[in-house]
Amino acid sequence: MVKESRRACTAQLLLFVTVLFLASGMNSMVWACRLLEPPPHTADILWVHLEGLCFSGDQRELAVRGADVLEALQAGKSVDIQGALVVDDVMLDQLPLQRVEESSQIPQHIQEGLKQQGLETVRVIPGAITIRASQFEKIFATNLVNDVLVILGEVNISGTTFLQSMDFSRIIFTKSLVFSAVNVEHEGFFIGTQFDGAVDFSHTKFGTHSRFHKAVFRGPVTFLEVEFKGVAEFLEVEFQQTATFSDTSFLSGTGFSGSIFHGPVDFSGAKTKQEIYFRFSEFKQQASFRRAQFQSVLDFSNSHFEGEYDFSETEFAVQPDFTASNISVDVPISSRRLNPQSQWLFLGGLVILISFYLWISKRNAQRHLG
Repeated sequence: MVKESRRACTAQLLLFVTVLFLASGMNSMVWACRLLEPPPHTADILWVHLEGLCFSGDQRELAVRGADVLEALQAGKSVDIQGALVVDDVMLDQLPLQRVEESSQIPQHIQEGLKQQGLETVRVIPGAITIRASQFEKIFATNLVNDVLVILGEVNISGTTFLQSMDFSRIIFTKSLVFSAVNVEHEGFFIGTQFDGAVDFSHTKFGTHSRFHKAVFRGPVTFLEVEFKGVAEFLEVEFQQTATFSDTSFLSGTGFSGSIFHGPVDFSGAKTKQEIYFRFSEFKQQASFRRAQFQSVLDFSNSHFEGEYDFSETEFAVQPDFTASNISVDVPISSRRLNPQSQWLFLGGLVILISFYLWISKRNAQRHLG
């Protein structure tokens, strides 16, 4: 009976494998890496989609050149890339300048803001940018110091990896930005960037250095479960609506000094490995730090809270500094509890040490008796 049951199971397995093999053979084009044909009405779009099991060699053979991306943007086209490798640098300062007064597509409030800054010319990307599950081999940067780049379409960069530096400084995003599940291996800069629509940075991993210095978020923004591996700078940032940093990990030094939170801000469940500063920061509405874990310095000196604040169930390794702030939170300093795995490792190591000590003692005693 056992042998017959095994034979039956083997026969079923062979049948399943055969059917799967035939199905894969009939649909081999689905399994093999291939470049899809652009759909109709994409003449004004750089449309590159890879499908199937694409290994690094396949992606390199079908790679998109940085010059192709730049050429499309210079021609006013949108960009839609999925599953592809982009080789060579993409330097957006090579886009042509336009006179602000001649760019009728730019929203009026942005035109007025540019004029207040004394900017008569601006670079413009009129279309949308969609880059999903792709990889940038070289630098993707604006390279702008005094100029501004305005993107009029929606931007969706999700599931993509930047192997080198990524610099989106001095950009005005007039519509929503999705920058979720992105992996930035090195620097990721958004210095002076303006975000008019909703922004989603959730589940992104930032590398050696992240800078949002003097950025302006006019819509809601979420950094849910983001990991900042290196230094994270949010100095003098303006958050005009809801800002979410819940369950975010700050693994290096972090600064929010001089920032203004006009809407509710949520740092619940956030974790910091090193120092974090909120000096001279302003919290206009609710501020939640519930269940956050601060393993080093937490500095709220000269900060100002106008709304409710919540530090319940928060863990502090060092007494937080509220010098010259309008609030003071007297909290117990709790030593970090070991997680269950660490507890078992500690107990296991302790048992080994005690056993070794007893063995040595017994051996020494036998020697003396001998």
